[in-house]
Amino acid sequence: MVRTILIALISLLQITGLVTIFFHIGWGLTLIVSSYACLTIVLILLIKERLREKKEEEENDYSDY
Repeated sequence: MVRTILIALISLLQITGLVTIFFHIGWGLTLIVSSYACLTIVLILLIKERLREKKEEEENDYSDY
């Protein structure tokens, strides 16, 4: 749920930043940089989730009966 909201926010910030950069370069760059900050947060969340899944797989490994 949080990832979906962040991904939507990233898209909105990218589009708004690209449009705003033609009118006010400072605000446009700020919006684009903040979209990359949100992207970094999403990537960190995905990595943490993958590590948690990998740990669960190791705990539930029944391959050696």
